[in-house]
Amino acid sequence: MQTVMLAGAHRRSPASHRHDVAMANIRWFRAMGWRALRDGGPQGVLRAANARAAARIVLRHARRDALVNQLVTDALTASA
Repeated sequence: MQTVMLAGAHRRSPASHRHDVAMANIRWFRAMGWRALRDGGPQGVLRAANARAAARIVLRHARRDALVNQLVTDALTASA
């Protein structure tokens, strides 16, 4: 459980929180890709490619989530 909250964290929307989580995951996967290339371990190129592919998947899911969120928001405001 998180015991320390950032100032103003309670005012953020769930969409911005999901965006921040997705960006953190993308950065982590890309860093893992670079690390796989530098560490000289077995099949570093393959591991790096897999990490970059995972980052692209996370980005694709985040974009789709944002699109669906916008469509639902528009539909709810249009019907009200």
